[in-house]
Amino acid sequence: MSVAERGPRRRVAIALLAIGACAALLAWPRPALTDAAYTDTEYVASGTISAGSLSNPTNMTCTPMKALGIITGVTVTWQSAYPLTPTTVPTSKLTANPSSYVSTISSSGTGPFTYTMTLNEGLLGGILGNALGSTVTFTVVNQAGTNWQSASITKTLTTGALGLNPKCT
Repeated sequence: MSVAERGPRRRVAIALLAIGACAALLAWPRPALTDAAYTDTEYVASGTISAGSLSNPTNMTCTPMKALGIITGVTVTWQSAYPLTPTTVPTSKLTANPSSYVSTISSSGTGPFTYTMTLNEGLLGGILGNALGSTVTFTVVNQAGTNWQSASITKTLTTGALGLNPKCT
């Protein structure tokens, strides 16, 4: 093999080695991302961290409204340490299950706050829903976000056939 023939082969071999080295560097695993931390000996502090808890709602009442002995709605009241429209969480939440009710909520007081929710039953939903009697469970919790909740309190509204004899227990 002559000197003239070795030059192009050598260049090709060097180019292939460079391409292989670049590919190996690209495939090499990168270091894991970490959070930076530091300490400063001039400022030393200590403290205690403890888990917080939400206060439970209290004093729940449930009062059926009737016309001609047939249920037309229900008023639910309870107390909470948290205001109706807080600038920060937590809030108080009422769930009626199952429900065909339309509701409006109001709040009074400066803490504990008294909530009043009047649920009026729609005419068709009321007649059909109560034809054989019905049960609606009202549950109140205080909550912050979607996963942090206080203990709940409940009241159950039961009615007889056609909405007669409504009772809240």
